[in-house]
Amino acid sequence: MKKSILAALCAAAVACGAVHAAETEKTVRDNLMSATGLVAESVKPAPIAGLWEVVIQNRIFYVDPSVKYVVAGSILDTKTQNNLTQERLQQIARDSWKSWPFKDAIKQVYGKGSREVVVFADANCGYCRVMEKTFEKVGDLTVYTFIFPMFDSKVASRNLVCAKDPGQAWHDWMVNRTPAPEAPANCDSSALERNAALAARYGITGTPTTFFPSGDRVNGAIPAEQLEMALAQK
Repeated sequence: MKKSILAALCAAAVACGAVHAAETEKTVRDNLMSATGLVAESVKPAPIAGLWEVVIQNRIFYVDPSVKYVVAGSILDTKTQNNLTQERLQQIARDSWKSWPFKDAIKQVYGKGSREVVVFADANCGYCRVMEKTFEKVGDLTVYTFIFPMFDSKVASRNLVCAKDPGQAWHDWMVNRTPAPEAPANCDSSALERNAALAARYGITGTPTTFFPSGDRVNGAIPAEQLEMALAQK
């Protein structure tokens, strides 16, 4: 009988704890909105007792339940020497890989294309041209390129996304400097605006910026050997 009562009490405690956590999460969300006007993508207890982790536009902040204080920075585990904030960002990136708006990207498949990367690139970026050749060299790769006009390349970018075969047009331009035909006046190039908004969401300030399914992110051009290592990460 005592064991049954104890089991019932434990079950009730777990249930109450779950309800309390949910109520606290809602409280944090409400207080965040009230204090900052921002909506969190997720809210969960932080590694430090008393603080909550809030994810806003793919950035992590830590707040107290009242959101009187906001902490921007990394939490480091002194025992393991791990950056817990960076590990969490990678986990979020892994979990959200399939949520990339691939319809706005130019898709290129090299070989079987069994591996994947997402890259933000500019049509007039020299280092992006280097990476284009590296992607082709590495092979067995599907590349989703979000064209992000930065260097006076709006016209060229529009011509590329409006081309009959955007993937081929992009490759010809980046590798062979063959310009795409002038885009028709009625072409829908709104993907470029969405790409710019997406780049801002991820805090991208330079190209190329490459993302991997592992959650890793690399800024700038890298050699084929380093690309292979990044692709091998899980």
